Amino acid sequence: MTGRKMPVPGETGRDPIDSSPLVNSRAWFESPNDAVRRDPVALNKFLFVRRLIQVSRLWRQFLRLALREGAASQNGWQTLFWLSLSGPADNQRQLADRIGVKESTIARALDALEQQGLVERKASPRDRRVKSVAMTAAAEPAIAEINDKARTLRDRLLANIAAEDLAVAVRVLGQIAETMAAVDAEPPHETP
Repeated sequence: MTGRKMPVPGETGRDPIDSSPLVNSRAWFESPNDAVRRDPVALNKFLFVRRLIQVSRLWRQFLRLALREGAASQNGWQTLFWLSLSGPADNQRQLADRIGVKESTIARALDALEQQGLVERKASPRDRRVKSVAMTAAAEPAIAEINDKARTLRDRLLANIAAEDLAVAVRVLGQIAETMAAVDAEPPHETP
């Protein structure tokens, strides 16, 4: 680049390098072989996805630190959180799908939570090989702590975001989630 600033749509005159902690050096923008780096719209799409990844990773890290004294692990508090939101699961696979983890990961988290008396697994009346999963009453204080710490962290991290900007972000993320769900529901494409 020869000192020319690449505009970011919606932020006239702002250089993406100045607004993105995701790119470590100006050299990233200097490659003449990558059309994304020369197209402001494509660059914004790329940076948006990178920021989603960064924010998601940092959110989990910050919440894990806030909850380190509580539930058994990140998977432990996630398991309790999802059970509190969506109710008992018919089986471990269903719960793993809700959380977005592998079934083996959820099994370890459930073992730890069951030992603490926070969840119980019961054989299904339809198939004794399948175990339903539910929270116990002893999990209520843990859920209250998770919700309280998550609310405190949310409030801290979003304190400087205008309500209107937050509403736009929620709407845009909702549109992306709907598109992703539609793409996920499509039959797989055959590759030649």
